Amino acid sequence: MMASCNICRKDFEIQPDDTIFYEKIGVSVPRSCPLCRARHRLAFRNERSFYKRKCDRCGKEGVSMYSPSKPFRVWCHDCWFSDAWDAKDFGISYNPSRSFLEQLGALLNAVPKVGLMYERSVNSEYVNISADNKNCYMIIESSNNEDCTHCYWIQECRNCTDVSFASKTELSYESDDCYNSYKLFYSKGCHDSHDGYFLLDCRGCSDCIGCVNLRNKQYHVFNKSLSREEYETFKKEARLDTWSGREAMRKRFEEFAATQPRRFGEVYNAPNSSGNYIKDAKNCRSCFHCYDSEDCTYGVHVWRNAKDCMDCDTAGRGAELIYNSINAGIDTSHYISCAVCWSCSFMEYSSYCFNSNHCFGCVGLRKKDYCILNKQYSKEEYEEKRQEIITDMKRDGIYGTFFPAGMSAFGYNESAAQDQFPLSKEETLALGFSWEGTPRGTYGKESVSWDTVPDSIKDIRIDVPKEIFVCTACKKNFRIIPGEFEFYKHLEVPLPRECPDCRHLKRFRARGPNRLFESRQCGCDYKTYKNSTVHSHHPEGRCSNTFQSNYPPDTKEILYCERCYQSEVA
Repeated sequence: MMASCNICRKDFEIQPDDTIFYEKIGVSVPRSCPLCRARHRLAFRNERSFYKRKCDRCGKEGVSMYSPSKPFRVWCHDCWFSDAWDAKDFGISYNPSRSFLEQLGALLNAVPKVGLMYERSVNSEYVNISADNKNCYMIIESSNNEDCTHCYWIQECRNCTDVSFASKTELSYESDDCYNSYKLFYSKGCHDSHDGYFLLDCRGCSDCIGCVNLRNKQYHVFNKSLSREEYETFKKEARLDTWSGREAMRKRFEEFAATQPRRFGEVYNAPNSSGNYIKDAKNCRSCFHCYDSEDCTYGVHVWRNAKDCMDCDTAGRGAELIYNSINAGIDTSHYISCAVCWSCSFMEYSSYCFNSNHCFGCVGLRKKDYCILNKQYSKEEYEEKRQEIITDMKRDGIYGTFFPAGMSAFGYNESAAQDQFPLSKEETLALGFSWEGTPRGTYGKESVSWDTVPDSIKDIRIDVPKEIFVCTACKKNFRIIPGEFEFYKHLEVPLPRECPDCRHLKRFRARGPNRLFESRQCGCDYKTYKNSTVHSHHPEGRCSNTFQSNYPPDTKEILYCERCYQSEVA
C-alpha cells in the first residue's frame, strides 16, 4: 500500500507485514514516512551536547545535557535518583475535555529532569545514556566498559579512546565497528584482529598496516606480504608515533582503499534482512547496527535478542514489541511511543521511567505500576482509564505517533537528529522544533599553539592536562584529561588536534546514513579488477546483480554484491 508522507510529501510504501504489526499492537497507521518518523524521534534525544549547569536541588555545579537557558528544573544524578522525592507527587487526573498530549506536555515540564542519564557506574560521572561502566569519561550509549574515554556505543570494552560501535575491544584508538579485537588504530569494520593500523574490513589479522579485505593474515602492508623483519622496518620508518607520519600514512591508506572493492554492506548471517551493520539477524528490514535480532523493522541499535521491534532507536538485551520509541533499556517489552524507560514493560507515552510496568503518560517514575499521568490507580481503574484515553487518541488518528515536536526538551541542533538529518534553523522551526542558541565551549582561550607542540608524542614536555588546545576543524577549545594523555603516551599515539565532537562526527559520518538508497549495479568487472581475463561467477563481463546500500548514489567506492565479494575477496 502506498501513502503520502504528511511531512516531506514524498510517497512511501506500507508493507503488508507493517500493517499486520500495527494491527497486532493496536496503533494507527503512521501518516509520515520512516525517515521523517526517525528524524522526529531523534530530535528528542540529546546524546553529547553538554553544558555547565548547577543542580536546581542541591546547587552543585555539574555537567548537564540541558542548557542553562532551559526553563525546566534540572537535578544532578544523585539528587534525581535519591529516595527523597517521588515523581507521583506531580500526578494529575486525566481531563477528557483536553488533549491527552497537551496534559502530558504539562507533566513533562513539571517533573524535574536528570542532568545526565546513567546507572550503576563507578567513577564515571560524565557519561550519558549509559550503564555499568567504571572509570569512564564522556562515553555515550555504552555499557559494561572500563577505562574508556570519548567513545560512542561500545560494550564490554577496556582502555579505549575515540572508539565507536565496538564490543569486547581493548587498547584501541580512533576505530569504528571493530569487535573482539586488541590494539587496533585508525581501523574500521575489523573482527578478531590485533596490532593493526589503518585496516578496513579485515578478519583474523595481526601485525598489518594499510590493508583492506584481508582474512587471517599477518605481516602485511597494503595487502602485500612481508617478512617479520621487513614489516618491523616499515613500521619503524612510518613513524606512526608522530603527527606527520600518521597523517602521511592516512593519506596513503585512503588512496589505496579507494582502489579496493567493498561489500555493498556489512550484512552477515542475516537472512531476509536489509540495511547495514547487521549480523546474526533474521527478518530485519531497513535496520542499522542490528545484531542477534529477529523480526525488526526500521530500527537502529537493535541487538541481543531484540524481537518484533519497529521504528525504534536503541532496543536490546531481550527487548520485545517496542514501537516508535527511543532508548528502551534491557529486558523491556510492549512499548508504544516511549523515551528512556529502562527495565519496564507495558509502557505507553512515558519518559524516564525505571523498573515500572503498566504506565501510560508517565514521567520520572521508579518501581511503580498502574499509573496514568503519574497518578496511581488500581489495576481495574487503570485498564478502564487507559482504554478511555486510547479511544480518544484513535478518534484523532494519533495513537502510536510520537510526542509532538514542541514537547522536545532540546533544540534540534543539539539533538541526535542533527547528525543524521542536518537542518537549518529556518527548516527546524518550520517543523515545529526549537533551536538552541546557547554557545557550547569557548573560543580563543587556547594556552598553546600547535606550532609549538612536538611532532612525536615521545618528545612532549609540556604538562598536557593543564593546557587548553584549539580544534583545527571547528576552532573550539578543548582539553586532554590526565587519563587520556597517559593512554596516548602508553600507545605512542600523537595528540589529537581536533576536539572530541569533531572526532566523533568524522567517525559517525564515515559509517554512512541510516537509510537505504535506490538499487545500484554491482561494480565487479573482470576488465578492471586484478587485470584478470574472466570471472567464473560472471564470465559475461560486468556483474548484473543489483542491490540497495547506504552508500549515497554519488559515492566513488567500488561496491560489490554478496556473490562477487565472496568470490573475489572473502
